[in-house]
Amino acid sequence: MDALRAQLHENYMSKETVDLLALGIKPDLHDHEYASLESILSVRGVDISVLRAQRDQQLKIAALAQLAANKRARLYKRLLALLIDTAGVAIILVTLGLLITVSMPNLFKQTNRAIFVLWLLYLLFKDGFDGQSLGKRIMEIRVVHADTEQPCNLPQSLIRNLALLTVVDWFFVLGRGKFRLGDIIARTKVMKASAVK
Repeated sequence: MDALRAQLHENYMSKETVDLLALGIKPDLHDHEYASLESILSVRGVDISVLRAQRDQQLKIAALAQLAANKRARLYKRLLALLIDTAGVAIILVTLGLLITVSMPNLFKQTNRAIFVLWLLYLLFKDGFDGQSLGKRIMEIRVVHADTEQPCNLPQSLIRNLALLTVVDWFFVLGRGKFRLGDIIARTKVMKASAVK
């Protein structure tokens, strides 16, 4: 173990002070690595207390990022909620339409139009009722405002779900932020329902 530490110390000695400072604030090093870094930097005249304060700040930032990631709804839950909301609700409405058509055949065209309009209105405003559509309620997730984490309202639901009509909307989920285009425009995010205040 001492040979490894000596090799680590020698490796750090060959680095520039700026590189060692950047390495010294990373929150994922082992204690012996910090000790080696700090001993070399103190010999070079660096105030170690400042380095430790910066590292503590980085640890807090990493902890907050981890907390936010733990509150975020998983992608598969979001996709299942979308499937329930589009196909599941469509099946319910079509079944209702068939029952009406069987009992009153002369209302066939009107029933079809009404079912389509109801389905479209549901898709646009589904998240505006306490941030949960039927699918999101089943999957235990909720749409909230990105900053306040208050449940999504009807205007936000309309804005975020209008973007569903575009092809590129869900491509944004594959990006670093994991937000749909509709979420970015409406300033919303999807979280675990248990994580919402």
